This record gives sequence, structure tokens and C-alpha cells, in this order.
Amino acid sequence: MEYTLLSKKDLAFLEAIITEYGYVVSISELKSLFKDLSFNELHHRIRLLVKRGWLIRVKQGFYAVVNLESHNFSNISPFVISRIFRPDSYVSFEYALNYYGYFDQLPGVITSVTAKNTRRYEFQNMSYYFVKAKPMMMTGYKSIMVDGKEGRVAKIEKVILDYLHFRKDSYTIDLILEKLSEARELISTVQMIEFADLYPISVQRRLGFLMDLRSMDSVLLHQKIKQIDGVAKLTRDANQFNAKWRIYYENRFAK
Repeated sequence: MEYTLLSKKDLAFLEAIITEYGYVVSISELKSLFKDLSFNELHHRIRLLVKRGWLIRVKQGFYAVVNLESHNFSNISPFVISRIFRPDSYVSFEYALNYYGYFDQLPGVITSVTAKNTRRYEFQNMSYYFVKAKPMMMTGYKSIMVDGKEGRVAKIEKVILDYLHFRKDSYTIDLILEKLSEARELISTVQMIEFADLYPISVQRRLGFLMDLRSMDSVLLHQKIKQIDGVAKLTRDANQFNAKWRIYYENRFAK
């Protein structure tokens, strides 16, 4: 992208946006900020700044302001962008683990949970992927403020459960076992078991089995589900049976 020099008027326009709303702004916020401009004048100014590379359309009705010094968008948090694409969503999985300090690499895909349909968006070389959950599962996150905008990130207990629900491969099981150990002091087993009520019984069986592997207190969870019929599989290749949790597992997970 080639950036043209900013006129004093355009520079003042962009600086006013950043001062009032940060680096992401909605069209309604622009109308509120620039009441002295007519509808046509405002949209003409926006079109020119988009054409010149100083504004970029995130989605209909939302724009991002380029950093006036570095000429990039690296200062805009994915927590903010994800909620522009899906206001009802919360960020989970790898990016949430990174937020808590338990995932070293910044992922190239920001995966969030939403009650709406699964969809992927692209913004500035980053993919935003949204997985669909039942409305009752849209809880267990906390709000964070980033440059005056609200973001949402799953609590660490909810991250574990989202992994178990949406990803069923061996890598995921190994990752969860690792994080149950690393984040042991941060994880509330009581809250994790409460959140587990929102998920299918198969997820609860898998969680209980993994909690036992990490010597975590699973008594309350077992009491809740021990009378429920059915079985589950920890992974696709599971062939050993655990009677307590009524789950099939791989030999390598045997204690």
C-alpha cells in the first residue's frame, strides 16, 4: 500500500478519531464526532482516506485507522477486531492461552466462539475463525478493555472445555494435559466443573478422565454424571476402557 502525504485537514481528522475512539471506529461514531460535516462530506472524506491507505474497511460500517508513524495496523488488538466481526463472540483456544501466558507463539488464526454460524474473516494477514456453540454455552468469559474498546476472552477453565468440545484429536489431549499442569494454580476446578454442565456428557467424561490423570479433584464432576448411561472416546484411536468415567482411551494415557 502506498500512502500519500496527509494534508493538515486529513491529519487533524485522523488524530481526532484516534483521540476519541482509538484505532477502530464505527460510522455512527464518525457521525457523532464530526457533526459539522454533512453526510456527503463525511463519506467523501472517508472514501478519500480509504483510497489513500490511511483508513481501511474492517467490515461494513467499521474502519481501522493506520498508525500515523509506522503505517501499519499492528497496534489494533485482535480482541477488538474479533468483536467487530461477531459482537456476541469471545476469543478462546490458542490466543486466549497466549493472553494468560500459556502459549508462546502468536497464532495466525484467532479462534472465537459464537452463537451464530461458523465463519472465517480475513483482516491484515490474520484469519478470524468463529465456531458455533449453543446459546447456553456463551458464558465463562471476561471483558477486557483495549484502547477504549471491549474485548472478550474465555476464562482459562472455559478454554479447556472449548478445546475438548470442538477439537477431538490427540494433539488437543496432549495440549490440555500440559495446560492442566502449567496453569494448575490459575485453574479453579469448581468453576471448571460448573462450566462443564453446559457441555455434552461426552465432554464431561473426557474432562473427568484428564483431571484424574493430573490428580485434580474430580469428585464433584463424577457425582454429577456417574448415573448417566453411555460411553465416550478420548481420541479416535482409543481402545482401552475406563469404567469410572465410561470412556475409551489410548494405552499411553494409562496411569
